[in-house]
Amino acid sequence: MLKKRILSALVLIPIPLLALYFGSPWIEILMCAILGIMGWEWETMVTKKFTPVGMTIAITGVVCVYMMMYAPIITLALPIVIALVFLALHKTISAPKMMILGLFYTVYPILSFLMLNYLGGFALGIWLLGLVWAMDTGAYAFGKTIGGPKFAPRISPKKTWAGFIGGMICSGLWGYACTKFISVENSLNFSLITAALGGVSQFGDLFESAIKRKLEIKDSSNLIPGHGGIFDRIDALLGVAPVVVLLFIISAIYNINMGIPFFAIDG
Repeated sequence: MLKKRILSALVLIPIPLLALYFGSPWIEILMCAILGIMGWEWETMVTKKFTPVGMTIAITGVVCVYMMMYAPIITLALPIVIALVFLALHKTISAPKMMILGLFYTVYPILSFLMLNYLGGFALGIWLLGLVWAMDTGAYAFGKTIGGPKFAPRISPKKTWAGFIGGMICSGLWGYACTKFISVENSLNFSLITAALGGVSQFGDLFESAIKRKLEIKDSSNLIPGHGGIFDRIDALLGVAPVVVLLFIISAIYNINMGIPFFAIDG
């Protein structure tokens, strides 16, 4: 299993890196592909089959990706409109509340990542992906090596506090490493915020674990050997990307300069 995980990672990791590096339209194409797969995965997780509802979730995400640059307000409102349609058709839709959750859970986090790419480009994308990967790797390494008390035993029995803290340390070190290549007013602040966001990403992982436990499934799909599905690979990113966008919004509204170029937006 470990060999499969490593080989799959070696194949998959260059894909988002290249999409970020070359930018539009490759990043949009990648986001559309991910949203399409997640629509299929969510529908099959909830209902064990793929129906027009799953297709609607996927198509809504794809439409939002391509509307993001031209009509952001309409883009953000579209999933809500589709959710209202799901409610109106609730008698003909299996698990309508779960379908609405899946719609929001897939579209808005992916749009958040896309928005961050538009705001900060390649550097911001690499920083964000790096802190998630550092958190996952550190949590696994520290958890396996140290063990100890469980972090969330009812949701994810393998996670430990040692892993959680170790993962945050690794994310913080990644943030510090980034300061060697970008101009940062306060490298300590940058490292601490990166570490904290690494911790936030783990709650994205826990959220997906809670959903899978409720649905009594192990993986979102068997699409990626050794890893499961797309949800299983990007659950942490889905949790942290909207939080980073929220930090951007707060810094813009209140004109806060956190000492970090990524989070300082004029006016």
